[in-house]
Amino acid sequence: MQKIVTLFCFLCCSLFSHAVVIIPPAPSVAASGYILLDANTGDVIAEQNADMQLAPASLTKIMTMYVIGQELQAGNIALNDPVTISEKAWAKNFPDSSKMFIEVGTQVSVSDLIHGIVIQSGNDACVAMAEHIAGSEEAFASMMNAHAAKLNMNSSHFVNSHGLHDSEHFTSPRDMALLSRALIRDNPEEYRLYSQKEFTYNGIRQYNRNSLLWDKALSVDGIKTGHTSDAGYSLITSATQGDMRLISVVMGTDSERARKVENKKLLRYGFRFFESVAPYNA
Repeated sequence: MQKIVTLFCFLCCSLFSHAVVIIPPAPSVAASGYILLDANTGDVIAEQNADMQLAPASLTKIMTMYVIGQELQAGNIALNDPVTISEKAWAKNFPDSSKMFIEVGTQVSVSDLIHGIVIQSGNDACVAMAEHIAGSEEAFASMMNAHAAKLNMNSSHFVNSHGLHDSEHFTSPRDMALLSRALIRDNPEEYRLYSQKEFTYNGIRQYNRNSLLWDKALSVDGIKTGHTSDAGYSLITSATQGDMRLISVVMGTDSERARKVENKKLLRYGFRFFESVAPYNA
């Protein structure tokens, strides 16, 4: 009898142990490329065409904010600095794209401009900050590329601060995941802005384009949408569940709805079948 009980317990334990390690393949994702990353460990959970060079559109603004965050930490700029809006940064230069509606010759604080970049996805605010930090957008792009090199973003090259299409302006899903992880880790104060759902400037209220912030089924707290006719519809999200944080990068879907649906697939898959194990420090 003792042998039967022991054997039964062994079989149960064996079956149970096998059950917990069965992980299905990642869901099919309708996009040019994607990657799902454990933000705590840096481990890749799922990927497809993760190193393909793609047009980032407004995902570019994550790097713009990374540079801004580093400059704030270094004390080179301050949130209350007044920034004079140049002709190049004027909202009228971006008639068919997202903007904060800043006006030439006015002064706008760094704080307002970074809200305009993160929440309103303002191309005008990006140019204003690029000029404030580096003197010109071209010089700022050099700073973006220098930071990209330090972060091992080996498939990226930036020529502007906002992401409007240029054949020499590209990145990859993997690089965007590395950048998003770095922003969350290195610029926590700036990252908190990505959870803000709306911002009003110059009497104009605009809502965050990351609609997953309103999804009560997921704890999404950032980060960025992107769209141009060349890039398609892209979305990077980060969400938490317990101690686990995931970063999902989906680039080049065919609609606003698709980028949202594909991100939800990946986040649900990651939280359902994986758990984050922090590295042991001896």
